[in-house]
Amino acid sequence: MQCAVACDAGAGGQGGVLRLRWLLIAALLGLTQVSHAQESLSQTTISFYANGKPVGGMIFPIGGAVEFRAVSNNTESDDKRIRYADNVQGRLTPPAGQPIVFFGEDVVMSRESISAERARAVQDLVKMSASDQLYRGRDATGASLTDEDWRQQTAIDVANTKRLSEIVDTFGWPGLRFAGAASQTAFLVLQHSDNATQRKYLPLLRQAVERHDALGAQLALLEDRLRVAEGKPQLYGSQLVGEPLHFQPIEDEANVDARRRSIGLSSMAEYAKLFGLVYVPVTAGRNSTPQP
Repeated sequence: MQCAVACDAGAGGQGGVLRLRWLLIAALLGLTQVSHAQESLSQTTISFYANGKPVGGMIFPIGGAVEFRAVSNNTESDDKRIRYADNVQGRLTPPAGQPIVFFGEDVVMSRESISAERARAVQDLVKMSASDQLYRGRDATGASLTDEDWRQQTAIDVANTKRLSEIVDTFGWPGLRFAGAASQTAFLVLQHSDNATQRKYLPLLRQAVERHDALGAQLALLEDRLRVAEGKPQLYGSQLVGEPLHFQPIEDEANVDARRRSIGLSSMAEYAKLFGLVYVPVTAGRNSTPQP
């Protein structure tokens, strides 16, 4: 795993390297030195590695102030990243948060400059989170919506889809590394868009899942929804319908759990429990039945 050491994200070049080395020496001597990674159009990421492969990480908001403290046996740094290896121990305090202690064998703290256009795109995605649920969020709680309410929500969906298309056509799919938590909003906007837009961006979402930049559940929901709409059996078993509730037909159902595992999803049996169902494999001659 890679470790983050106290660093000044605003520092660059040789001066930044010298400051970082000084901070490391001070930490080893038991001194308390804190640095702040903050720049209005920069983003801080901490990545954890195992055997040279990334296994986890944390992405902080654009412009967010992050405090770091860390020590390790070995460090490498340049003007954009610091790598800590071999017995890494440290602490970070995210924006307006409580300190978090971290440790590992290979940790990297990096700082990326963000263009004003990208920052605006992420900000727009964040804003869409509220408007996407403005009316349908009330519907989900059982509130009765009028035809006018749905017309208003549809108009919002059209506007959100237009802006999402601009973002995707410029930057590609706004996954976790691009938009952080707002990547979920991008998916919701796509889910609530027209079928043509969904089909257009499905390949990009699939690629994002393959590179671990989007959630497998997002791919399953979108791909299955499109297939069902086209009269095809679903691939991942995410779609249910009817009274009593049951799963839509599943292609090659004997291997559905293998497909689900390939994108990080739980088994059909576990998924069915969320709906009060018991999943019976297709080989048993049944699909699912209400849970007793």
